[in-house]
Amino acid sequence: MNRKTLITAALIGAALIWVATVGTAFQAIRRFETTPGRAAAARLMWPASSRIQRSADWTLVMLIHPHCSCSRASVQELQAVIESAPSLHPTVLVYRPTGFARGWEQTDVFKSASRLRRTRVIIDEDGREAKLFGGFTSGQTFLYDRNGALRFAGGITSLRGHAGINKGRTGIVDIVSARVARGTHPVFGCAIASNPEKEQK
Repeated sequence: MNRKTLITAALIGAALIWVATVGTAFQAIRRFETTPGRAAAARLMWPASSRIQRSADWTLVMLIHPHCSCSRASVQELQAVIESAPSLHPTVLVYRPTGFARGWEQTDVFKSASRLRRTRVIIDEDGREAKLFGGFTSGQTFLYDRNGALRFAGGITSLRGHAGINKGRTGIVDIVSARVARGTHPVFGCAIASNPEKEQK
């Protein structure tokens, strides 16, 4: 086999390896984007021991991990929900492990949530409130009616880190508008951990 043939074969082999590597990486990214987080063990009624003040109208509670990149899309979608449902009173619970330095939660996600209209942002130490509501995943959203009954539990993004119209977002708006009674949607986000050692410092 001459030198030219060897070089051609090596280039073809390298190209095949590159294509296979890119294909594998794409599949891994796509699998990550489309894999939902752990669904909530949602309470059918508002948890009586919660320290959050429930509204006399519609009350929405969203769980957020401030260091989860998927949370940016959840906050964007929440803004769209708020704009479409003026009777909604949202609360965003921002996870922070006990013992971490003050300001650990002050990410761009936290700041974006703080700018949302009509929205209370509350630091949730060790995810205590999240546990009361039965949530495990950043982006998990609960909607309760004026009687404290659960009407929606799930996420409001279409995929991990992807903003855009989806059944979660439209489902909440339809419930508040009395077009449907209740709904659910997979939640795409990072786990809200109970072990601080696993958290990003």
